[in-house]
Amino acid sequence: MIPLLLMFLAVLATAGRVLGLMLASVVVGWFLGYQAVKSKAFENVFIAAIEVFESVPVISFFPIVLALFVLGVGGPLGVELAADFLVFTAVVWNIWMGEYQAFKTVPREMLEVSQNFRFGLLDRLRYIYIPFSVPRISANLFPSVSDGFFYITVSEVFAVGIHTYRTFGVGTLLDTYISQALWTYVLETFIVLGIVIVLVIIGLREFSKRAVAKYTLDTDMPIVRRGRLNVRESIRFTAMASVNPLNRPCKIQHGP
Repeated sequence: MIPLLLMFLAVLATAGRVLGLMLASVVVGWFLGYQAVKSKAFENVFIAAIEVFESVPVISFFPIVLALFVLGVGGPLGVELAADFLVFTAVVWNIWMGEYQAFKTVPREMLEVSQNFRFGLLDRLRYIYIPFSVPRISANLFPSVSDGFFYITVSEVFAVGIHTYRTFGVGTLLDTYISQALWTYVLETFIVLGIVIVLVIIGLREFSKRAVAKYTLDTDMPIVRRGRLNVRESIRFTAMASVNPLNRPCKIQHGP
């Protein structure tokens, strides 16, 4: 195969692995974050686990990878799952913490509105929790991408004992070129990798701009719960509405 094409395919495989696992971590984090804000016991365990595992290097997960995937599943699938798990542990913690913080700060009035409309789990996630978490997710995408690409060489080529396991990607390709002293190919691979990373960062930046502009909550008008009279909220709503310039009557100036 043409070396440049092989470099391009390896970099695409690595980038796809990182971005795909980030998407998976976002989806899983929505359900874990929702459970954390609903259950105090689960919240304590969830936060403690994030704080502990976030400080643990990816290399520390090698025994778990060996037991669960390489020996348990075996074959190319086991090695691929092992590499995916190692990348997953590098990108997941920032995203999960951001989603939890977003879910924790959802305004009480919005939750009361969801109760009035009798939203179920999926409706609450779709219309309240997920949109409210998008700005926090956008802010945590960049450190997660950085961690994913930083640890990708360790994840795609790892040794346990006397055995070395590989899965296709830029880490495997660089390891092969370095072992054969093909320094020109190493430099070209880094150039291709740099170009792809720049394109990924530009894409994530545009997504973040659009996501923050679309989903950031920007309102000072209270949402009053239906079904019972709340004098304090009613007075506050009336006072705020009275100073709203859109509610003031237009003054028509007549000619002389």
